[in-house]
Amino acid sequence: MRKLLITFLALSGGLFSISYSEAATIKSNPSPAISNKPLEITISGQDLGSEVYCYTWCDKIGSESKSPFKWTEVHTSQFLMTRNGSSYTFSIQDIKAFYGLTDSELQNLTKLGFIAKNSFGGQTDDLFVEVEQGRRDAYSGGEGTYSDPFILKTSSDLQTLATTSADWAEGVYLRMEADIDASGLAVGIGSTSTPFRAIFDGNGHCVRNLTLSGSAIGNPTGFFGYIDGGEVRNLGIISADVSGTNCVGILAGELRKGIIERCFTSGSVKGSSICVGGLVGENVTGQIRDCYSGANVENPSDYATGGLVGKNRGVIKNTYSAGAVSGFDYVGGLVGANYGTIKNSVALNSSITSYYDYSARFGGNNNAENSVEQTYSWADIEPGHNVWTSHGDHAVMHPAMTFRNPSRFQSLTGWDFNTIWEWRSEGGKEYPVLRNLSNQSPLFSDAFFSNTTSVMSAVSEGGETLRVGPNPTSGELRILSSSGITLYELYSVNGSLMMRGEPSCANETTIDLAGLAGGLYILRTISTDGSENVNKVIKK
Repeated sequence: MRKLLITFLALSGGLFSISYSEAATIKSNPSPAISNKPLEITISGQDLGSEVYCYTWCDKIGSESKSPFKWTEVHTSQFLMTRNGSSYTFSIQDIKAFYGLTDSELQNLTKLGFIAKNSFGGQTDDLFVEVEQGRRDAYSGGEGTYSDPFILKTSSDLQTLATTSADWAEGVYLRMEADIDASGLAVGIGSTSTPFRAIFDGNGHCVRNLTLSGSAIGNPTGFFGYIDGGEVRNLGIISADVSGTNCVGILAGELRKGIIERCFTSGSVKGSSICVGGLVGENVTGQIRDCYSGANVENPSDYATGGLVGKNRGVIKNTYSAGAVSGFDYVGGLVGANYGTIKNSVALNSSITSYYDYSARFGGNNNAENSVEQTYSWADIEPGHNVWTSHGDHAVMHPAMTFRNPSRFQSLTGWDFNTIWEWRSEGGKEYPVLRNLSNQSPLFSDAFFSNTTSVMSAVSEGGETLRVGPNPTSGELRILSSSGITLYELYSVNGSLMMRGEPSCANETTIDLAGLAGGLYILRTISTDGSENVNKVIKK
């Protein structure tokens, strides 16, 4: 191909010529091009107008070349380039199909040629992009493309992926085709220096027996250590044992940017610094949706510990947590510290323990940056150390029987139980699971499925819940309210006032009945909206 020089005959009889000699440059993504990956090229440095087309050919196939398109036939939408100033971009999704190559031609392709041109004779010089052959016969099959992803079936496949950073890149596709034992995995997939940016589809399968231990400060620990723009979906990780310093989670240590959806975890996770969660240690700007974790989470020395996510600055939607959570400060059933958005999510944990301050059933903090909508917690989650603080987010509390009722659960959360979630009932236990994912079992405490914990008043139309227990009691009686209470009064059956008080915490207070005689009493509470509730209480 040669640079175009056009000569015109002027009406006056003289000659003038127009030559497009300004130098143009080309960049490709990826660079060099990969024979079995999508390709995007950008040509810059020469203004050819708003309507510019891409003429392209295979410059080197071995010692030959191939030009499948005619010079005059590229002025169509198929070859139209996208303009941004004086830069023009063109994308090819499948090199083999686009150029009409045989398998042999594709395997010998080493260079592509490009010219940006308009319909008035303007064009760039010939520009070239080197081509490397994509990986074939890696893992258990596939080529790593959208239409033919790398197939993962074995422990060896996972170990290869964890040590092959080239396959963490943007544009690489991976899919599991079997449950995989990860007991031999020594490191996670993706790091701060080389993030995971690929697309990983668990395809409904599970990773078992994951055991990871990280010790370096600033190095996130998880099955995916560091995700920045990647996507993970349709994956379960069960019976995991993950430990590290900061940003520790079973599925991902840190989600800087990207998407995690339709995933669940079980097992245990432990950290010794900030941001520890059952699913993800820290979610910076990513999206976590339609996920859950039943993992037990422990972080005794530092801040931001949650049953699902340690610290959230991104978006969490349609999730729940069920494991026991313990941490030093900013400890919550679903999230330890939330400075982002959480919607339609539920904390159903067995217990929440904070060794210092800022702890609650749902989230460890409750300030202006804590944006929540339609979030709920099980009213009987126990504070494992001292009492709840006034700084956390308990969300709207309901008894276990509400969350064990499929129609009530769906009404509260708004989750999609037609295509994403399903309701499972077996052995007297009812609970939500993700549709078409294997190896899911109830991850809740026995107390969650018990009907003998404490007495609860009826749930009003507005969703208010008042819970009193244990009932009967031999001493302490806890009063919990989803909407808040301003006054409580305890009467004997003959109408004598025995006790009156104003709770120090609007949603929860404890009164001591140890000094009262055994028998039946009437508890009257006034809610913050002025409504009145009456409960019968038995003192043993």
